Amino acid sequence: MIDKSLLNHVLPLLVIAVATACGGTGSANTDLPMPEALGATLNGGAAPDGVTLESISEGRILFNARATCSACHGANGMGGQLAPNLADDVWLNSDGSYAGIIEVIETGVLEPKEYPGLMLPRGGLGLSDEEVSSLAAFIWSLGVRG
Repeated sequence: MIDKSLLNHVLPLLVIAVATACGGTGSANTDLPMPEALGATLNGGAAPDGVTLESISEGRILFNARATCSACHGANGMGGQLAPNLADDVWLNSDGSYAGIIEVIETGVLEPKEYPGLMLPRGGLGLSDEEVSSLAAFIWSLGVRG
């Protein structure tokens, strides 16, 4: 059992330290073009409710900068030494659905299955519901294939 005081006080500091050690935040490429398949999926109405080009763009900025997700998951979710690739078809802690991704962001990954990095609920950053939705929209979009 993990002591709540540890989660609330010590682990956020460790997340920041790991993010800094893994290459910082904010230097990741946040202006990559969206894949063509994504536009077709959004225009065809196949995206989950609430997923828009705007929410995906906001999520990508959060992922690669403020939320520091890229410190462990790599720029644009391509994977790293501490956390898995989010742009492939393999999901370790979710089914890869938009709702499943939201659940993982909200609850965190306190017992990682294959990687040494853990993820605190809401990234340990107190992300708002809107930020969680935007991050999930971006991560969901990584799996959209042509």
